[in-house]
Amino acid sequence: MGGQDSGRENAAGRDVGRAMDYPILHWTFFGGGLLIALTATIHVFISHFAVGGGLFLAVLETRARRLREPSYEEWLRRFARFFLVLTMVVGGLTGVGIWFSISIAAPGATSTLIHAFVLGWATEWVFPLGEIIALVAYMRAQGPENARKRLMLAWLYFACAFASLAIVQGFLSFMLTPGAWLTTHSFWDGFFNPTYWPGLVFRAAMCAVLAGTFALIVAQYASSDEGERKALSRFCSWWAILPMPVAVAAGWWHFEAMAPAQRALALGISPEVAFGLRLFRGALLAVMGGGVMLGAGLSRKPAKAVAVAALAASFLFIASFEYMREAARRPYVITGYLFSNGIPVERAGEINAKGILTLARWSGVKSIEDANRKEAGREIYYLECSSCHSLGGPMLDMKPRAAKYSPAGMEALLTGLGKISVYMPPFLGTKDEKKALASYLTETLNGWKPDPAPVITQTEEALPAFDPATSEYVLTAVADMGINMLPDAQGKWTMGIGSQGLTAHLVKRGESPELVTKDVSVAYAVEGQAGGNLNVSGQAFRADRVAVSPYPQAGEANGFNPYPVAVVTAKDASGTVLAQTKVVLPVSTEMGCKNCHGGSWKHGVAGIADATAMDVLAAHDRLSKTNLSQSKEPVDCRSCHKDGATGGNRPLNLSAAIHGLHAVYLAGQGARSCNMCHPTSPTGATRAFRDPHQAAGLDCTNCHGTIEDHALSLLTREDAQGVAAAKPLLALIGKRDTALVARAPWVNEPKCVTCHVNYGSPQNDQAYGHWTKDAGELFSAQKDEMDALTCAACHGAAHALYPAQNPYGKDRDNLQPLAYQKLPATLGGKKNCAVCHTKDMDSAAHHAGMGIK
Repeated sequence: MGGQDSGRENAAGRDVGRAMDYPILHWTFFGGGLLIALTATIHVFISHFAVGGGLFLAVLETRARRLREPSYEEWLRRFARFFLVLTMVVGGLTGVGIWFSISIAAPGATSTLIHAFVLGWATEWVFPLGEIIALVAYMRAQGPENARKRLMLAWLYFACAFASLAIVQGFLSFMLTPGAWLTTHSFWDGFFNPTYWPGLVFRAAMCAVLAGTFALIVAQYASSDEGERKALSRFCSWWAILPMPVAVAAGWWHFEAMAPAQRALALGISPEVAFGLRLFRGALLAVMGGGVMLGAGLSRKPAKAVAVAALAASFLFIASFEYMREAARRPYVITGYLFSNGIPVERAGEINAKGILTLARWSGVKSIEDANRKEAGREIYYLECSSCHSLGGPMLDMKPRAAKYSPAGMEALLTGLGKISVYMPPFLGTKDEKKALASYLTETLNGWKPDPAPVITQTEEALPAFDPATSEYVLTAVADMGINMLPDAQGKWTMGIGSQGLTAHLVKRGESPELVTKDVSVAYAVEGQAGGNLNVSGQAFRADRVAVSPYPQAGEANGFNPYPVAVVTAKDASGTVLAQTKVVLPVSTEMGCKNCHGGSWKHGVAGIADATAMDVLAAHDRLSKTNLSQSKEPVDCRSCHKDGATGGNRPLNLSAAIHGLHAVYLAGQGARSCNMCHPTSPTGATRAFRDPHQAAGLDCTNCHGTIEDHALSLLTREDAQGVAAAKPLLALIGKRDTALVARAPWVNEPKCVTCHVNYGSPQNDQAYGHWTKDAGELFSAQKDEMDALTCAACHGAAHALYPAQNPYGKDRDNLQPLAYQKLPATLGGKKNCAVCHTKDMDSAAHHAGMGIK
């Protein structure tokens, strides 16, 4: 075996090169892992009994020889006959079955094991032959005259069985913890890996436990004498009970020898593995409880049932351990070397660059065209998913797992594989291959259909009354937000984004116009909805909680209008109307959580349905180990994730948490990632991005950055404050070419003058990273150079600057400029100073570059 080291590099290199050269068996109902799991679980159970039973046979043979008990000899013959049939026949068949199943379901891993340990396997196969010879000879050596010979053969059998276990343990533990082999490819580094010794001790203890539980079954039938039966039961029960503490201690030692990430997976970070851990604990208690009861001398009838239950529990005990050990390898079949789908780790970059279809030798599809997209997606599924997942079968059925996703949502999930969901391998392939697989999993498997295009009815809104010759006042009103996202999942959770805000200015026209607030009241009213008063705030009027809804009063199911119009009226102390205007108060529930979390629109074209809302909570529970989905009251996200929080001993603020997590999944999609969640999609029911920036070809990323950059700027600030959760997300998103400038949500936003230098025509098209320093610099609050009017009073709301194009009515957002100057442009712009001034102006009083001449 030592001679293998000299050729290890060539062998390993050849294996990596060949790992994708095997044809893929197209598993459907059963899935690739089920055949291995069924065969291996039975074989492991029997093979461990073969070792423990051999020791039990040798010990009891020694005891029978020393005590000269004929009843023991008769019982031994019965046990040995049963032992021979089970271990040699069933064990032998399942042993061959393992090699058959792994060679067709995991050929890459099988090839690696053979190439890395070929002489080790040859050595191991010698010992089963010794077991067969020793056990057959033992069975033939009956009678008192062969007692010494039987004793020698029993111990010889056990020695061969344990030697076989000790060698196989090296190969099994290698797959979990290859250790230094990953760099040296040395036989001995791979064999005596970090979990070799704890695994061997655990398996030795388990062998003894299984011998005891099997022997307890035989003991109930071996003797008609009740006294002898109870005596044998007491002796056998010690074998079931005493090794258990050793097995538990060795199991813990085994987990401690793993890497932290492996230990976390094995101990239940995956919901599937959490079940295995519970089963492990329950089976342990059941075996020990059964052993205690049988050792205490149960009568024959209940003893038989308890013995069977103890044997079944011992099967579950070792099966659950193997399940957790296998889970700890995720996302690998050989940790750090070969992913669970058989793709070598070191070929990931090549596959991402060239495509998996191009490099998979036996793939019938080499490129993706419109005509073969469905076939290509299916082929990629078999290459990357079928080793673990079935289609409609019992083994991790892919169909229900993919059912809740849209194609875009599935594409996002595939992008996040191997990052957040660390127990699954990353998707490997080109972007087009990822789209093809996403389409196959959603459209082909589950019949996903896009939502019908929303029917948007454009309506004309009458202009506010204004006569430039006689009107004494100009009233402007503008919403704080170009769109207020309103999550209507309040029955389950709320993000606490808050309501719309409204700012109004009342200007008394003249040569030197004046802002009027004294002895004046301003109120707003929305048809079919509530109204309210605006309070004096400096030289303006403010309403901070304008509660509007995108649903008509007649009922939420009867329509959707994200642009309700408010009539704003200014009156003097006597109640005389001084001025009146109209303003859109944008609000939308079109949040695309359903793209990834399932469910449908709550109200036809928008809204978060209960199924979607609950899946969001379930995802939070799974990732953050919370129990929010069981809450009896609606969950307030900001009760933990506070946007204004400072200091490090806290959760991420809400914006950093949401964008940080979702950036891992939505990376590389540009503005499409914004449209996945926000009501900004050009084909959606809201189409919130309405101003000239869109017409100029800009999108969300020009000001806010891609979702990766946006998230990094938020997380950078959190990390600087010491919030522990920021660092892992920063690492997952990775470094970017863009210079990162930390920002606080809702406070540090893009500055207009970044592009519009000196308020002129744009000099560039990237404002990301040039943030307002505080809330006073926000566009909705920023004032002109006279410290009088807010910028938005003349320019309109963010994302709806004049001239805006509203899908629900071409000039719905332009009502004020059209009323005051018959032109959908900035108030006072294009030589329209007469809106407020009663004489021509020759200087730019509000800010430079006003174009007043």
